[in-house]
Amino acid sequence: MFNIIIFSVIALSIFIYTVVNLIKKNNSNYVFSLIPEFMGLIINFVCILLKVEPSVILLIIMYIFSVIIPIIMLILEKRKINLSEIINIVKANYYEKREQYDLARKQLVYNASRYPNNFLSHQKLGEWYEKNGELEKAESEYLKIIELKPKKYENYYKLALIYNKDQKKDEAIEILKEVLKRKADYLDASLCLGSTLYETEMYKEAINVFQDALKYNPGEYKLYYYMGMTYTRINDFPNAKEYYKKAATINSTLDVAKLNLGQIYLIFKEYDEAEKYFMKCIENDDEEIQAEAYFYLSKIKLINNENNLAVQYANIALELEPTLIKKMEKDIYFATILGKLKIKEEKNVKTKLNKEEKNLINYLDKTYGVVQNLTSNKEPKEQNIIQKERE
Repeated sequence: MFNIIIFSVIALSIFIYTVVNLIKKNNSNYVFSLIPEFMGLIINFVCILLKVEPSVILLIIMYIFSVIIPIIMLILEKRKINLSEIINIVKANYYEKREQYDLARKQLVYNASRYPNNFLSHQKLGEWYEKNGELEKAESEYLKIIELKPKKYENYYKLALIYNKDQKKDEAIEILKEVLKRKADYLDASLCLGSTLYETEMYKEAINVFQDALKYNPGEYKLYYYMGMTYTRINDFPNAKEYYKKAATINSTLDVAKLNLGQIYLIFKEYDEAEKYFMKCIENDDEEIQAEAYFYLSKIKLINNENNLAVQYANIALELEPTLIKKMEKDIYFATILGKLKIKEEKNVKTKLNKEEKNLINYLDKTYGVVQNLTSNKEPKEQNIIQKERE
């Protein structure tokens, strides 16, 4: 009977506390707690009445009903999470899965209005607005979340991502700077701020952000890769080359860095080194990276007067990315083999490259063209003859 006495004292105390809070706070959460508590006490009362020692399984059930569930409910209360709020969120998820989007949205809006000071409702509604492209409303929800949870820095970062989607770069930069003042080692915030500065062509500021982030995250390959990208944009190719190498060393699968390295070596006419990196890229499963690598391998073979191999590489490049024919037609080196190339119909190319990475590949290609024109030994007249032959 000792177990029953101990249980009775604990369960009855919790039950009384729950009843008092229900009356005092008029919070529906306590109703969800009182029902299992009452069931546990009934089982306990029956055991006392029959003078039966409860089995281990029955005792566990009694503790779950009258002790564990109430404690969970108290924890939820402390965190300002209502069980009914969670039920409504589950309903919204259910409606969304059934593609009843209007009902899902109404459920989340109702939740946020009913529990205006609970961050969970605003968070779910903010995520909903963001996912469905209602960025202004998403921003409003995340501002409310930040007001409720000012020390949860992840929400500042998420708001910055929404600002970026909404092309509000200045707002994104401002809020990310504020986050990094408070939490300097926040990697995602550093990456986001640096890339946003990069996109707005504030390259020196971006470099400073990435360098600061490296103090806390010296093994993060993305920082080295972004540093390489940024140094490329200010034409500091020696530094760009070093950072690309570090990125590719840390992450051996980062073939876009190897492609950029190959392009930089090509600019400096270090053809053997360039070829080495392009050969590594053709093993990648990204069709655009493969195609670009074959394009540059073909160019190197043309420079070395290995035309047959150049034709093979160029045709593989066109098989992967048919639109490269436009680049080949504009390139003086390809003039002699254009008639031997197999033109393909355009197709959707499988690639994971983002817009900035594609732009950087094109930027390096144009840089090579400028350097080539400046250092070419061909007379302008001779170049015109080749151009006419190509046309």
